[in-house]
Amino acid sequence: MKYRELDFLFRLSIVAVFFFNGISKLLNIDGVAAWMESYDFPSFFLFPAVAIEIIAPLLILFRIEQRFSCLSLMAFCALSALVFHFDFTNQVQTTAFLKNMALMAGIYFLMVSETRRSS
Repeated sequence: MKYRELDFLFRLSIVAVFFFNGISKLLNIDGVAAWMESYDFPSFFLFPAVAIEIIAPLLILFRIEQRFSCLSLMAFCALSALVFHFDFTNQVQTTAFLKNMALMAGIYFLMVSETRRSS
């Protein structure tokens, strides 16, 4: 497998996480809204979150507005980790927090690699 093919495969793997989670949220909008509100987080943020999770991955995958899309997903990961997964007494939440940080790092490297490629 060549580097270009691997690059696409890894790019697809990272963005698929967000895209499919966004679709899942759309299919269970009431449940997700209730879950958000259980954390005292306003559910009106759900629609912008879903939009980011669905649109930004597609833009990254096809290298359109990549820097803005990467920054949007990185902010999404940071906010999700801090609001919903900041309970370090709960192993599941700690793991979810670390996964969000790892995804944020992967997206950062996508952004940086694209910046280096275009210069």
